[in-house]
Amino acid sequence: MKDNFIEEIAVFIKKHSKNYNIMCNSAIIAQACLESNFGLSFKAQHHNYFGLKYRDNRVNCNDGIFYDGGSEQNKDGSYINLPNKTTWYSFSNMEQGVLGYLQFINTSNYANLKGVTDPRRYLELIKQDKYATSLDYVDKVMNVVDKYGLRKYD
Repeated sequence: MKDNFIEEIAVFIKKHSKNYNIMCNSAIIAQACLESNFGLSFKAQHHNYFGLKYRDNRVNCNDGIFYDGGSEQNKDGSYINLPNKTTWYSFSNMEQGVLGYLQFINTSNYANLKGVTDPRRYLELIKQDKYATSLDYVDKVMNVVDKYGLRKYD
């Protein structure tokens, strides 16, 4: 089942990432695996595989929004629970969910990701850009890259 999810989402990431000058497919595939529990999470039922919180005028390929909770990690290692009414993007299918991610990071805040080919560097930069709050986000995602041999998609 995990391999099927990887193969399915990889098709859309490979198809669209280069249009945004994003060259590190392995890191993005691993992010989707980790953020959506290989497509099994509640957010993944809405084709939100990357934990994309709603931001006004940030993404135009979504088909609506939904509400859910979640958590974020503080710099001291403690966690804060997000309200159950936190607004998230909803997408009509997996391809739109991937496009949503690429549109979401297609801002000046994430411009440093363009052209990066090393997955660890890509993840260090996206973490530095405050995409994720988990203190060990880079290591967690890199573990998925390595465990599932995702560099072959780069």
